[in-house]
Amino acid sequence: MKISAARISRFRLPLAAPLTTAHGVITVREGVLLELGAEGGLRGFGEAMPLAGFGLESIDEANRALQKIARVLIGQDVRDLGGALARCSRVAPLAPAARAAGDAALHDLAARLRGVPIAQLLVGDRAPRARLRISALISAREPVVAAASARERIARGYDTLKIKLGADLDRDLARITAVREAVPRAVRMRLDANGTFDEGEALRALERCARFDPEYVEQPIAARDAASWSRMRSRSPVAVAADEAVCDEASALALLDRGAVDRLILKPAALGGLGAAFRIATRARAFGVGVVVTSFLDSAIGRTAALHLAAAIDGDDVAVGLATGSLLARDLADIPDAARISLPAGVGLGIVPDPVALARCAVGAASAIAA
Repeated sequence: MKISAARISRFRLPLAAPLTTAHGVITVREGVLLELGAEGGLRGFGEAMPLAGFGLESIDEANRALQKIARVLIGQDVRDLGGALARCSRVAPLAPAARAAGDAALHDLAARLRGVPIAQLLVGDRAPRARLRISALISAREPVVAAASARERIARGYDTLKIKLGADLDRDLARITAVREAVPRAVRMRLDANGTFDEGEALRALERCARFDPEYVEQPIAARDAASWSRMRSRSPVAVAADEAVCDEASALALLDRGAVDRLILKPAALGGLGAAFRIATRARAFGVGVVVTSFLDSAIGRTAALHLAAAIDGDDVAVGLATGSLLARDLADIPDAARISLPAGVGLGIVPDPVALARCAVGAASAIAA
């Protein structure tokens, strides 16, 4: 069963409202969709959607890398998943977002060929989780609006909220206070600094955040070296989680070896794909460190791939960060954005892009590559 064709399409997804992060204001997400076709009409999909702040390639570099990936995959046997993934790594070693697209499309094809969901393909004989809890992002900047948004999310069944920290800690703490007072105490709260602080600033911020009893504070420092993280964690009054600092398997292992984190945040789109992210998760669980799978402001294709990864990870019933579909004004497919999400009923990824939606979001003409 060989890969016989590939199609590469660029697209743009506007956000419903601007999203402010420590890396800047996001108003639109750009991506590249890879479709692989195999004998018998099988199709597999993956996307590359680089985001500033993670050290990834640019969207143009991702597009060029996917052209290379598509060419080396033509003629490759779908049943040789390891060999196909190795080809992607060889031709695009510096393009993790593009590799993630190739990885997802290959896993989609391989799972469809076997008649199982991607999550089942990842776990082997063990059963994946069928239904996952989802955390909600509170993106409003004003305390009153943030509190109202939090109450609305709790009413919809969410039990875990995530709030961004930025350069103005006093304003952030006022917003967090408003949210904390607006929801039941049992509601879990996560804080995300996106690397805003240096080591000294981070410790002071963590001390001020401790009164909110957060589940963890994500990426308090910009540094990626394990020594800085180890020092910070040893003095932190709250749990800390690494996100941007987890840029590949080596960086994750360095943090685990130093006992530098309480949790790892895994974005398969930033780590080169589902395979790499699953290996990191397995190592983390062996160290007794929790993992949280989150999206990258991805389209429905990327979010669903991340959902399969989360379902495949054995561990505690932690909420995953995939409730970002509502932030997009347009999407490539219609999938649930709710407090509990089940794996799609079908095989492989379980969804395909809506061709009408893709046409509306397309940037330029798609490129086709055939045997």
